[in-house]
Amino acid sequence: MSDISPSGVPGDETFYRFIVEEKRRNARNAKDLTGKATLTQTWEQSWLIQYPDDGDYRVVVNSAVARNITDVTTVCTTGTATLTVKINATALGGSANSVSTSEQSQSHTGSNSVSIGDDVVLTFSSTSGAENVSVKISGTLALAAS
Repeated sequence: MSDISPSGVPGDETFYRFIVEEKRRNARNAKDLTGKATLTQTWEQSWLIQYPDDGDYRVVVNSAVARNITDVTTVCTTGTATLTVKINATALGGSANSVSTSEQSQSHTGSNSVSIGDDVVLTFSSTSGAENVSVKISGTLALAAS
């Protein structure tokens, strides 16, 4: 606080005290904000589909929270399949997941916004003996600012 000093001009003392108190208040506020949640949070949800058949699996119905899906990760214990994640009837932008015994992640940047009331659908195709398919969907969501 040595960078602020009264100049000896009448009225400057009050202004000086105001500025010093404002700096203290700002320092306290900055300290109070340390460790607080940021407005953008990451989230993830996982599902296990034991014996998937070709078709749709509606895993989120009437979403209560708006969010973005940024990644889909899959792995299974045996067999193969193709997994396309959809919001309602629209596939996420990017590639579908090739489900196999090797874990695979696909990033999605287009057509990936889930709005309140939307459904999230897992669509399996080209399923060939796939068992115990683990699916993890992750992304971001915004917390309310007030």
